[in-house]
Parts: sequence; C-alpha cells; structure tokens
Amino acid sequence: MTTELLDNKTLSFLDEDVLVEEPKDEKDPKRLSQKKPPKDGLCRRCGETKPVNRLMLCYPCWVKTNLEKFGWKDGAPHPDWCACEVAGGHQRSSGN
Repeated sequence: MTTELLDNKTLSFLDEDVLVEEPKDEKDPKRLSQKKPPKDGLCRRCGETKPVNRLMLCYPCWVKTNLEKFGWKDGAPHPDWCACEVAGGHQRSSGN
C-alpha cells in the first residue's frame, strides 16, 4: 500500500513537471527581416513620382500636411517657427 502511495506521489510530481509549458520560440528581433520603405514612388497627396517617406508623402507635401495641423492654409507664408526647405514657403527678407 505504501509503495502505491509513494508511486502516486511520484507520478503526481512528474505530471506537474510535464504540464509546465516550455517557453514558445521567441523570434530574435535582430533576425527578423527588416522592411524598407520605398525610396521613390507616387506621393499620396500630389500624385507625382518623387522621393517619399514612410507616410508615402514627398517632402513638400509632408511639410504642408504638418503645417495644416496648426491652421496653415495653402498659399499662405509659412510661420516663423517652420524651418522647412520648401521653395517659396517662407518670405525671405531681401538681405538674405
């Protein structure tokens, strides 16, 4: 009788060990394939083939999109705090 109890206790401990799940294969981030954004393509805003960013916007359209968040309207001069390099975006003084 005692051997049966001992065997049952031993088996119960073994069952618990077996039921413990092993950690799933976690993929190493260094080994995941990195998806590169397109360098050139159609801009979502203007539709021209230009260098685009991850948002699929060319630089001038990206600047316009960001300025519109602050109430800027197309055709108006850019605010003083805007440091973009878009041609015709800023009113330059004649000294510069």
